[in-house]
Amino acid sequence: MAQENQLKVGKVLKVTRKIYDVAVDDIIMPCVIRGKLAIEDSQYGSVRAGDNVQVLAASDGQGVIQEILPRKSSLSRIIASRAYKEQIIATNIDQILIIMSTQKPSFKSGLLDRYLIIAEKNQINALICINKIDLADKKDFDMYIDEYGKLGYTAFSTSALTGEGVDELINNLKQKVTLFVGYSGVGKSSLINAVEPDADIETQRISPKTNKGLHTTSSVQLFPLSFNGFAGDTPGIRELGLWNILRKDLQRYYVEFHKYANECQFVDCQHINEPGCAVKKALQSGHIFSERYKNYLTIYDSLKAAHYD
Repeated sequence: MAQENQLKVGKVLKVTRKIYDVAVDDIIMPCVIRGKLAIEDSQYGSVRAGDNVQVLAASDGQGVIQEILPRKSSLSRIIASRAYKEQIIATNIDQILIIMSTQKPSFKSGLLDRYLIIAEKNQINALICINKIDLADKKDFDMYIDEYGKLGYTAFSTSALTGEGVDELINNLKQKVTLFVGYSGVGKSSLINAVEPDADIETQRISPKTNKGLHTTSSVQLFPLSFNGFAGDTPGIRELGLWNILRKDLQRYYVEFHKYANECQFVDCQHINEPGCAVKKALQSGHIFSERYKNYLTIYDSLKAAHYD
């Protein structure tokens, strides 16, 4: 139990407008913010899930967040309703677990690649989890596990229903702060329940009309894991905007391009229509996964260009 009038360091697990759930020692303490920090956080946007904070315990059992400690990482997206404005989803993340379901909703490699771009941009380790493998022929997804594995990403399949792959998932979560990301309905909450049954998270239903998830999680929440670490449940993100990535920089975040780009005829080659492109040559010889390259072209077209492009 945190002692009154003693400063403690805690981790923010959940932000709900004016209340911040903070893990302090062995308890979860509801906290508020006051003073200068409250003024800076007037829109309840400065303190985020994952923040390490200094907390002063109060006599009423609550705590007061005194300071946000320096962040080592953050994961952001674009707020769709506003003009290219950043929304920080969570901070101090060691890795993201990108969850794609085989069906309901269907697997989309383009969305997977968008998440990987964000991970590369933010220098956050990314794991790939293909969930609901019980609903499909596993052989149909072995190709993706193999291709992304060749790029250095840890990739595996799971089923929250049958328990397949859950032990492998647990091994990859130990001692880490892991943010579970993916569309609504892919099984983020179910997988957290599978690795930590005491979390008892309400799971999402699937719309019979769209085969897409119906939102249950409304904000990011971190759950302490009994085997050390934290698992973060996130709201399903239907449209994933790439924050602060210009078209000319996209190639940097495709890790398989790196070994070939220096051999391109032009230093600023975008690996699309330029002559003497070593990346295109590697694509044609089968050294670059063609489906992922097609996603590169689609994402490239969706990005903003620099003012001099």
